[in-house]
Amino acid sequence: MRSEYDEDLELDRYVLNHFGHLMTDLERLGQKSVFAQEKASNQVSEKMKQVLLDKWGSLNNPEVVEALSGGVEQFRRTVRKRILKDHEESVFLNRCPKCTNLLETPRAQMCLWCNHSWHPSS
Repeated sequence: MRSEYDEDLELDRYVLNHFGHLMTDLERLGQKSVFAQEKASNQVSEKMKQVLLDKWGSLNNPEVVEALSGGVEQFRRTVRKRILKDHEESVFLNRCPKCTNLLETPRAQMCLWCNHSWHPSS
């Protein structure tokens, strides 16, 4: 079982992971920049850090810089809210029938929050 459930963080994770194809081009660039910055922060080599940021960071794109100006969490929340608003009919929020928490994937049949399972019997 997982620890504390945070609806906003889980919605951000779920929508961006499973419905990322609904992002705009700018949102995709922002997401790539976030990934590049996270990967660069884990590098020992300063040269490799710079290569990652130069190639994927989009830090020379003022629109990306503006989109990320409020931080990663705010960027992801903004993207998630726009996707849910603009593509409500395309996004399936798979929730546990027992605890109503969001599940790991759109096709999951087991809740990692309360361990409830509704897999068909073999």
